Amino acid sequence: MKKRILTIILVLVGIAGLLAVAHLLVPPILRSAHHALLSGHMMLITMQKRDTAETITFPVDYLREGDVVYVGSDSAWWQHLRGGAAVRLLIQGTDLVGWATPIVDDPDRARKGFQKLRPWTYKRALWSGAVFVEIQLRP
Repeated sequence: MKKRILTIILVLVGIAGLLAVAHLLVPPILRSAHHALLSGHMMLITMQKRDTAETITFPVDYLREGDVVYVGSDSAWWQHLRGGAAVRLLIQGTDLVGWATPIVDDPDRARKGFQKLRPWTYKRALWSGAVFVEIQLRP
């Protein structure tokens, strides 16, 4: 039993380490001339932290349909968008601005959104408490 718990802990630490490295390596790639390696499904989102003037930027998976961009938040960053908030996006080498709204009060809309965004893993996203975010692009 102790070995099993230790193995689970090591796997989780390894996954956390990989994610930390990804968050360090992906943004420079998305900002570079070689962004096409990742920019078909990854983008950078920049937002202002709630109750501060500090901004944060990180990579997320996305799906764009015209003037709407769909994003899934697997961590707490979406809380900075409560009630809607302005965001900056870097999609396929292009800087865009938009208004982001987390979908927290409409489970059916969130489920349909995750089905589009993550067709093979949307059930895990819903089960894990991920939050679906819609971003309306602005001119």
